Amino acid sequence: PLTAFRLYTDMLTDQAVRDEGTRRRYVHTLRHEAGRLQHLVENVLAYARLERGRTRAHSERLRFDHLLERIREPLEQRAEQGHMELSVEVDDAARAAEVRVDPSAFERILFNLVDNACKYAATTEKRLIELSVVRARATLAVRVRDYGPGITKRDLRRLFSPFHKSARDAAHTAPGVGLGLALSRRLVRAMGGDLQLDETVSVGACFVVTLPTA
Repeated sequence: PLTAFRLYTDMLTDQAVRDEGTRRRYVHTLRHEAGRLQHLVENVLAYARLERGRTRAHSERLRFDHLLERIREPLEQRAEQGHMELSVEVDDAARAAEVRVDPSAFERILFNLVDNACKYAATTEKRLIELSVVRARATLAVRVRDYGPGITKRDLRRLFSPFHKSARDAAHTAPGVGLGLALSRRLVRAMGGDLQLDETVSVGACFVVTLPTA
């Protein structure tokens, strides 16, 4: 993000760009990069707090449909920024289920998963992110799936390691530092749940967040 900031601000400051339409596009790019930098810094700080044991959970008991309404807008905005479509399907049993979660932490978890899908599935023909939620007995399963290149078997072992990016990710120059999945797993486990990759999916990547019902 900082490289883009320097490039576009220099061009705008030096009045190298006189076309108004081009200037507006550059300003839009700066806004996008500012948001990306903010997200990256927030992830790093959140992970550092977890490592130092300074994070206090602010858990609330909520109906899942009410929780989803609180966090849905930023997920849709991120998908729109990535020129992706976000579909959301929640079964009736899951809607009425109650969970005890930290809403801010849960939003960060899902935002990280949607953000990853936007970055790594950006060049695919099927520009769709599917968020689906089902209830199975005393557990909710929240699935976030894309139709990108998926995860290779070689990268599975370190998939949730902090600051790890696969060779495929690096080759496609997807922005980020490889922290989102590690942070998301730590956050959901602090709430009594888990985050796993669904290895049965053959096309794209599908991450599953499981949460106990209250």
